[in-house]
Amino acid sequence: MKLRSQLNAVLLVVSLVSALAVGATLLFSRGLDNATRDMEAVQDLIASSNQLRQIGVETALFHELRAQDQWARKIASMRAQIDRMPVSTPVEHAQLISIRRKLDLMQIIYTQLAPAPALGADGRQGAGSRSDPSVEARSVASLLVVTQEVIDIGHRLIQGNREEGARALRKLQWSVLLLIVSMGAMAVFVWRMVSRNILQPLRVFEEGTSQVAAGNYAFRLKLGQPNEVGALAEAFDAMTDRVEKTMKATADQRETLSNTVLQKTLELSSAKDRAESAAQYARSLIEASLDPLVTINAAGQITDVNSASVLATGVPRDQLVGTDFSDYFTEPEKARLGYRQVFSEGMVRDYPLAIRHTSGRTMDVLYNAAVYTDENGKVLGVFAAARDVTARLLLDQIVLDNTAQLTDAMALAKKASLAKSNFLSSMSHELRTPLNAILGFAQLIESGATPPTAVQQRSLDHILKGGWYLLELINEILDLSQIEGGTIQFALEPVKLANVILESRAMIEPQAQSRGIALKFEQPDVAHSVNVDSTRLKQILINLLSNAVKYNRPGGSVSVDFTLHAAQGIRISVRDTGLGMTEQQLAQLFQSFNRLGKEAGLEEGTGIGLVVAKRLVEMMGGTIGVQSIVGVGSVFWIEFDLIDAPLEDSLQVAPQPPLAAQGRPVRSLLYVEDNAANLELVEQLIARREDLLFLSAPDGTIGIECALLHLPDVILMDINLPCISGLDAMKTLRANPITSHIPIIAISANAMPREIEHARAAGFFDYLTKPIKIKDFMDVLDRAMLSSQARPDEATT
Repeated sequence: MKLRSQLNAVLLVVSLVSALAVGATLLFSRGLDNATRDMEAVQDLIASSNQLRQIGVETALFHELRAQDQWARKIASMRAQIDRMPVSTPVEHAQLISIRRKLDLMQIIYTQLAPAPALGADGRQGAGSRSDPSVEARSVASLLVVTQEVIDIGHRLIQGNREEGARALRKLQWSVLLLIVSMGAMAVFVWRMVSRNILQPLRVFEEGTSQVAAGNYAFRLKLGQPNEVGALAEAFDAMTDRVEKTMKATADQRETLSNTVLQKTLELSSAKDRAESAAQYARSLIEASLDPLVTINAAGQITDVNSASVLATGVPRDQLVGTDFSDYFTEPEKARLGYRQVFSEGMVRDYPLAIRHTSGRTMDVLYNAAVYTDENGKVLGVFAAARDVTARLLLDQIVLDNTAQLTDAMALAKKASLAKSNFLSSMSHELRTPLNAILGFAQLIESGATPPTAVQQRSLDHILKGGWYLLELINEILDLSQIEGGTIQFALEPVKLANVILESRAMIEPQAQSRGIALKFEQPDVAHSVNVDSTRLKQILINLLSNAVKYNRPGGSVSVDFTLHAAQGIRISVRDTGLGMTEQQLAQLFQSFNRLGKEAGLEEGTGIGLVVAKRLVEMMGGTIGVQSIVGVGSVFWIEFDLIDAPLEDSLQVAPQPPLAAQGRPVRSLLYVEDNAANLELVEQLIARREDLLFLSAPDGTIGIECALLHLPDVILMDINLPCISGLDAMKTLRANPITSHIPIIAISANAMPREIEHARAAGFFDYLTKPIKIKDFMDVLDRAMLSSQARPDEATT
């Protein structure tokens, strides 16, 4: 029988026995696993019974609705547990039926402990009313007995599962023992067969190979086994026979070859002498060059170099010859492309490469190379000469490195500025949201139907003062961030100085009156106009006027005057009678967060107002400056170029939207907001309007549904909403013909100008920032109502 067939038969038997043993092991393991899972399920059931007992006692003691809800969930959970429990014997089936009946009985008993909940005075459900104490005691006792019976049944189920698991474990042990014994027997049998048919013949082969290696080609194995090993031994004997015959023929030819070699050696010696003479002449020419010279064959291998090449690379000549030419450059691929170009085009000029020395230093060179041929014109290789240009390239590289470093620094600065802007935008939103509730409700209380007491009014004044001041700080920080990040936007247009001065005076007069500071405003010519952003110019003037009032002396004054320049310019000066500033303070005046030692004083501030003002002036093409005398006061001035603008007859004041007339139909307003405080604030504001019906929705999806259902006249939409954003909700309503006519006002804590412009461009009627000012809120609401009234046909279709 062939050895291969024997091995296949043995492996088949081993596989069958192993499969049977493993199958039995898995079967018995599954039984053990099932018994374990059954015990875990019963233990969970017992734990649930104990929890039911505790819930029943809590219900009897406290009559809480929460306990009744827990009882219902736990009963339902136990019924589900029983339904999922596997049943393997009739006894287990009967015990599970008994537990179900006990659960039904427990539900009946618990009903006596948990009467219907009572309603409180506010209409809400409270704790249940108590039953007769004796009835409760008997019910609790019965409930404890029934739960104990369920627990006892569970313990009996666990005991049955333990016995079932023990039987499965014994069977598993027997199957593992059978597997071990069968595998051991098979291992012994295989070892004996391998030793007899493979290992012993291998020792004979080892002896045969040793004899052949020693030169004894007459040795034969003569194994004589009737299998594959025997056939291999016969082939080995045939091979040694052929080797023996070949060695005898080789010995006869060796003597003839020796005579031929001796003759050829004499001829080569004469040719060698002639070649050495020619090589010596060529070598002297190559070594005379101070530039690195090298010859390269068609495969790119170095065939010769001069001493200058050895100095440039730091590699001896004998190690250079025969190696790849490109290996000694910082850019091997570029070097390979260079000598290939020479072979294809015949020559190259000023080809830039960098030779790498073994010490690590490099030499920048320009290569000039051309092909060289034999007497028949056949190309033999490339001759290349290099010129050292390291010093010149080093200077060029210094220039490039400085340029790259400057570019990287600018990119890093832009990245940092963007990250700061995003952080400040996010923080602005997070800070404005609670401020909206604080300032909104404070304004509601202050302007309510019932006036606050004197003490309450002082508290409200402190809340409003601190809140508006905090909002001012947030706005200043955001402005500075946008300026530094280059993201601030301007709407430059012709602006009449008379209008801006009038508005600025109206805004600063209350602050000046409260401090006893006199204001003196020179009225500019009504024709004086400058090309600026009116909002930013007003911001700059308010900052200068506010500082002049805050840092003035008691009973002092602030004056504003104008000076024309010959070069079509105008200077606006804000003069105060304060303490003035020293030269050292003036040098630090326009530094961010530097309050010139006023940090410990009573006046509040951040030290960035003047920084923002200075940069806004310069970005709008103007200039700003200051003059100060200690003990006399300071003068801050800004200058802009005058422009030609149409003359208006008088200052125009936007008309206020009319109030609702008596008997006018009530109109509706929908507010989509997820913040409860903001929702309540707007609801109380709308409650003051008898002509408006207030509707609300907690997210964008419900807001869309409410708008389609009620068709409100105006919609207030928060931007950051759950489910979908306020922007997406607005676009959905705009796309629907039923709601496309409704004015939608965005209301958000995000006050970044680019976000406001983006929202308005997307389709919002207007954009209100939190914290809201009640007057501004009502003005925008009235304008939206007028817009809605202008299209009555669309609202009713």
